[in-house]
Amino acid sequence: GDSGGSFDTEVKAALADVISFWKVTYPKVAHGAALPPLHGSLYSVDGAHLMATRQVPASAKPNKCLRQRLTFIVDNAAYCQLDDSIIWDRGSGHLLPVLTNQYGPALTALVFAHEFGHAIQHRLHIEGGNGIATIDIESQADCAAGAFAAAMLAGRAPHFRISPADLDRALEGYFQIRDSTPDTPTDATHGNGFDRINALQLGIQHGATYCFSPTYLHDRTYTERGYVDQNDYNSQGNMPLDEILGPQGIGHDLNRFWRKAGTSIGQTLRPVTLAQADHPACGATNASSEFGYCPDDNTVYYSPSFAQRAYNSITDVVIDKTDATVSLQPDQPGDFALGLLVAVAWGMAARSQFFHKPITGSASLIAAICYAGAYSEDINRETSDKTHPYVLSPPDMDEATSAVLDLVNSEAAFGARGTTGLQRVQAFVKGYQGGLGAC
Repeated sequence: GDSGGSFDTEVKAALADVISFWKVTYPKVAHGAALPPLHGSLYSVDGAHLMATRQVPASAKPNKCLRQRLTFIVDNAAYCQLDDSIIWDRGSGHLLPVLTNQYGPALTALVFAHEFGHAIQHRLHIEGGNGIATIDIESQADCAAGAFAAAMLAGRAPHFRISPADLDRALEGYFQIRDSTPDTPTDATHGNGFDRINALQLGIQHGATYCFSPTYLHDRTYTERGYVDQNDYNSQGNMPLDEILGPQGIGHDLNRFWRKAGTSIGQTLRPVTLAQADHPACGATNASSEFGYCPDDNTVYYSPSFAQRAYNSITDVVIDKTDATVSLQPDQPGDFALGLLVAVAWGMAARSQFFHKPITGSASLIAAICYAGAYSEDINRETSDKTHPYVLSPPDMDEATSAVLDLVNSEAAFGARGTTGLQRVQAFVKGYQGGLGAC
């Protein structure tokens, strides 16, 4: 079903590089065995035409998964275990072409590295069921995609010689193929944005042998969960902006967190203040900053307009139910995107107060993001109590991940300071999983 168009050409280039990668890598995870080729074919399907006709195109009729459920491939790419094939929707206006157009061709390579990761699992007899949850299977495939991303960065993928900036764009796109907040635990199939980007960066850091080691599937924990009650669902987990920045909002809770953390190392926190101003009184890396911590007066400053932009900084994927066309909807609310920025600023305050370290430069930003990860773990609870009155809602870890990738580094906030999105994500994950001691 090859259309000869640019997207199908890009997919073929991606699969060529991914298969070449696994020809070299597979013996390392399969006790020296050579990579068995796919038994089935590669199928390109126009999802828009399929939706209109409700018929399997002649070129894709051999695909057993498509014969089993006609529309499963719409806005999708998939490995079909039934016939050891890979199939995708190339439809104009559908998910993958739209995302690739927005986030760059490296995203296509990551998506098909994920799908071929499922082919590797099939060859290693790693299947869902028998105690292995779907989300574990998907996480391992994300990790495999990360291992291939490292090869792209290292120049070992001939069609995709990417820069760190290219990878950052692709990570933002990969974030868009996260699960929506599940209604029930069984709806958690792929993982939320934090879980998926975490698995991807693990593959980048540690490589394919780590992803397919015996312990990988047994060591996974996930942050994806459903809404606690109807009120949480109705608000989509978002507190009003004025409550976040109010006297009993996140600043108050961060003082609680850092007061306890300081006591554990023999330090006393001077409570940090949150205040409005066009620009921080000091501590900013550039004159255009509208958000940041000033150590001279121990205050985190924010401009109301920037706080509003940060609160409404989430981009959502919207799928039209009639024809499955996709649009990207920017400027959607996400309270913990702003909350994450405030947590990073408090992290800089802790760095300044406890360790007398500077708050400018890349090291301070990475440390503060790591601290914000530790704080996020502390409050990522389903219900509040006396010691944790301020807790996260189910979408908040995605909002934090989005902020780490594409908000923390803005000139109006802290600036990139020479960091990449990958480095910032790794710092956030490090703090979340390892706590303040790991930072």
